[in-house]
Amino acid sequence: MADLTAFFGSGWLAKAVLPSLPSGRASDTFVGLGRAAPVLQIMNGAGMGAWVEAVRWWATYAYLEEAGVPGLDSVRRDARRDVTLSRFLHTQAQARLALMGVAHGLPVELEPTKAGGGPGDVRIGPVFIEVVTFAEDQKLQDYEKFRQNCCGHLRALEGNRDIYWEGNIPELLNGYDFATWKKRTEEAARQCAASGATVDVFSSAGRRLTIHPGTAPQGTALVGEAVESDQGRRLLGKVRGKCAKTEGAGTAWIWVEDHSGLFHFPMPFAGMSLAAKTDALADLFGPLLGEYVHVAGIIVSNGARRRLPLPPDEDALRPAAQGFQRGLPLDRVRETIVIPRRILLPEQTNLITRMCDTEAAALDWVLGRLGIPGGVPSLLAGLSTPHQPSPLWTP
Repeated sequence: MADLTAFFGSGWLAKAVLPSLPSGRASDTFVGLGRAAPVLQIMNGAGMGAWVEAVRWWATYAYLEEAGVPGLDSVRRDARRDVTLSRFLHTQAQARLALMGVAHGLPVELEPTKAGGGPGDVRIGPVFIEVVTFAEDQKLQDYEKFRQNCCGHLRALEGNRDIYWEGNIPELLNGYDFATWKKRTEEAARQCAASGATVDVFSSAGRRLTIHPGTAPQGTALVGEAVESDQGRRLLGKVRGKCAKTEGAGTAWIWVEDHSGLFHFPMPFAGMSLAAKTDALADLFGPLLGEYVHVAGIIVSNGARRRLPLPPDEDALRPAAQGFQRGLPLDRVRETIVIPRRILLPEQTNLITRMCDTEAAALDWVLGRLGIPGGVPSLLAGLSTPHQPSPLWTP
């Protein structure tokens, strides 16, 4: 607690326990650490895996500070100023990469100065890395939030009346059209409840929603609009922009930290094998690496998937790239794909692949350095029993 307060400042706890929506974006809230930590737990259901993940980034920052890694003060300032998830993921990736470098006995610097001026993200030995975060497309987030609002409104109209809705949630509507649609659904619900007749409500695009009398049969559903998004084009554009910005940095690697942009269902990419993902990203970025010759390689990584028991390690050594799947204690699965340029820098490429290969051991290593023997298992001792709410707690 004291270490976290020292790092994030005195106001961090309220934000951690009760994340707000300062930006209005559904996925851009501060990570809810308070809901995962046993010592801060205010409700049942906080998982041990989430707690271990919180300890992972606490231990990372604690050790980097203890080791006096240059540039940490700048990273801390960024974390305090901007506690949204998008910024946190960028900062977390910087710190995680720095720790991986330190664990391999290499000199590390955060926010190193580029050859052409201005700060970079992290330097590990001879390797200069720029971090890019890649989140879910905003229009997918916007429609999902809209769909949830529609469903909540329709369920409220059902209330205790013997009626039910089925059919199609409308396309994304602006404020005025949404208010009009809600009034029409309210009138339809009143008509159906009073007369027992089925009533249709059509959106501007002709999507039909129907209110029926009686109890909903099994399998009745409300279906949202299919929202299309070319994630490959989005990702390529974002990485291209970073490649252009690093031209004055000398030789650089681009590290893409994916957060629900590519690796989450229902994206087709998420269901592909590790080898197929590796080939697909190599095909996507190959021309870009030929265009920007100062870029030594591009790495795409995602650690959001959770699975118990952890899957076995998997490697995909392909002609133009290499993929790694590693289980991270306690229940995180990290997939990382390394696409080096055709004219290899063997020393740098080997360093990147060694870091990806051994990341699973980093948490136990850093806990040992911080004086916590026994690694992750020692953190979980006594936490395996079900949570019993205190009789003194009133939610």
